[in-house]
Amino acid sequence: MLMLRSSPRPSDYRSRDAVVTLAVTALVAGFLTWGSVGAAQSPERTGPLAGTASLTGTVEAPRPFTAARVYARNTDRRILYMVYTAAGRFRAVGLLPGSYEVSVQAPGLVSDVQQLAVGAGDRPHITVSLRDADRPDRFPSAVDAPARDLTLQGYDEIYPPGPGRRVLEEVCMVCHGENFAPRRPRDAAGWQAALDLMMGRSLFERERVGSTEGILAPPASHFRFGFQDRKDLLEYLIAHFGADSTPRAVRPDTDVPLDEAALGKAQFIEYYLPPDPVPEGTAAEPQGELGRSRTRIAYTMQLDAEGNAWLVDRGNPNRLVRLDPRTGEQKDYVLPDPRAGVHEIVIDREGIVWVPEIGGTPRTREYRLLGFNPATERWQHQIVADPDDEIRNPNKVGMHGSTVDSAGNLYTNWFGHGAIGRWDRATGKISIFRIPTAGAIPYGMAIDKNDNVWSSLWNGGKIAKFDTTTRQWTEFSPPTYPANIRRGVGVDSRNNVWFGIYAAGRRPARLAKLDQSTGRITEWDIPYRPASPYEATADFEDNIWFPDASPPTQPAVIGRFNPRDETFTFYPKPQAVADSPKLQHTADGAVWYTARTSIPGATGFGVLYPDKDKITTLGGYPLNGPPGYAFTAAPGTE
Repeated sequence: MLMLRSSPRPSDYRSRDAVVTLAVTALVAGFLTWGSVGAAQSPERTGPLAGTASLTGTVEAPRPFTAARVYARNTDRRILYMVYTAAGRFRAVGLLPGSYEVSVQAPGLVSDVQQLAVGAGDRPHITVSLRDADRPDRFPSAVDAPARDLTLQGYDEIYPPGPGRRVLEEVCMVCHGENFAPRRPRDAAGWQAALDLMMGRSLFERERVGSTEGILAPPASHFRFGFQDRKDLLEYLIAHFGADSTPRAVRPDTDVPLDEAALGKAQFIEYYLPPDPVPEGTAAEPQGELGRSRTRIAYTMQLDAEGNAWLVDRGNPNRLVRLDPRTGEQKDYVLPDPRAGVHEIVIDREGIVWVPEIGGTPRTREYRLLGFNPATERWQHQIVADPDDEIRNPNKVGMHGSTVDSAGNLYTNWFGHGAIGRWDRATGKISIFRIPTAGAIPYGMAIDKNDNVWSSLWNGGKIAKFDTTTRQWTEFSPPTYPANIRRGVGVDSRNNVWFGIYAAGRRPARLAKLDQSTGRITEWDIPYRPASPYEATADFEDNIWFPDASPPTQPAVIGRFNPRDETFTFYPKPQAVADSPKLQHTADGAVWYTARTSIPGATGFGVLYPDKDKITTLGGYPLNGPPGYAFTAAPGTE
């Protein structure tokens, strides 16, 4: 049964001004669906998506638009569906029964809100009218970000010529991007303190606390940053980004290119975590693990062999969360130490969900590898990750990457201390292996077809290979060096290693491939600025996917690169500002991610279906089984 009614007000977890209202001008009886623009298609399948509904419609507007975002929010289950229009038409499939709020947005255009009650098998068709938005400068978004008014200016206006600009471009922007300094004005003492932190001035008096301390310690190994460079940089920062300057950002000279035909086939689904209730008698929500977050924060996720999705929640308490995408049902499991700190998650072939502790409150503690058994719903393993204290610092700054080899051995990296750790499944022994480059910051981790471990070295722009047989390290510097390679590495079915490189000023962001058979690294420019490819992973066809978040000047997108014809396709995500640090691919081509944001009620699981007509199930079954590699794991193969 289908019911239609007007909406009295926005829901408490929908955007307040980016998603405004939506007026339905007609409700058309019957069912019409499109596989491509204008092409009639057979009725909705009755097999894999039985028990769900679909929604189709036509969007009208006072002026031309491209790939408008259509949001259908299931308010009963806290699920958001998003599709794009193609030639003014749209279609969404796999909708779970419930009460829906539907709205449409395009750049500078919004609609009114409609409420629908949708049952299993329903196939409503609607016509929607767009109007001018109150804030035409806002990106379309299902969830509104906190207001942040910034002045957009040209690059040379924000960065006038001078000796300090070159230092910013070649050193600071490599990691921080072009909008860090102008968005954060501070006085001379503030900029001096920032440089002191990066140079590690306090490290002769105490242990290192943060991973970034000392990256620019003289002589910095990765950057040109001598005495005169520091002097020029400080003078430039004070002169152009002092405490009295206006927060600004660089106006992009290129936008994210959109392919409406490709977007018209795609569909997103996001499953939001319910916000924690505010304790009675308090005015604010509980703080997160490190006292920074106001609410729950979904960090990274993995898929299990049963089609469930799992993530780690960085709120207070720290939790492991399981989602059944076929029903939307979620279940939380609090960590043994609810403030231990979480970042990574990996699921091995036995189904154990591994969560490395990264150091919560206090940070001077024993860091452990936590293994959760879904069958018993108990924490089966609590393994001290550095039992011999080889990381000689009580502030170990945790494990920001994890992977599993073909024998089930678990690897993690020590983010702030230039090493990786290994738990041997057969013996239970922990081993620590130090990376040769001084001050290396390993972030992200992948295994290749030969059981070698790869990690990106965030602070210098290299990628590092650890041969698990010979225990030998090899480091590779791409043509773009130094560079910001964040989580970095992924391995395709041919054993090529892929990674992304952040934009830095006028230098574009790049996607890069290391061919292990030749040692050659090839780079491709990402065709808009200032892109920030967080990692790079391969799907079942060896297309390379990467999440990118470039607010405030570009919306958050998931990008796809086809190595065969060297073309990019970009999919703007439902939330314009929520980033995603890790992707996982399914056997049928779906791309799973987390919506990582501190906006209350907006964080959770997400999945992109590049072609909604190829959805075989709402379950998320990882490519080649857990932990989801692009190849069948078998040591010694080529």
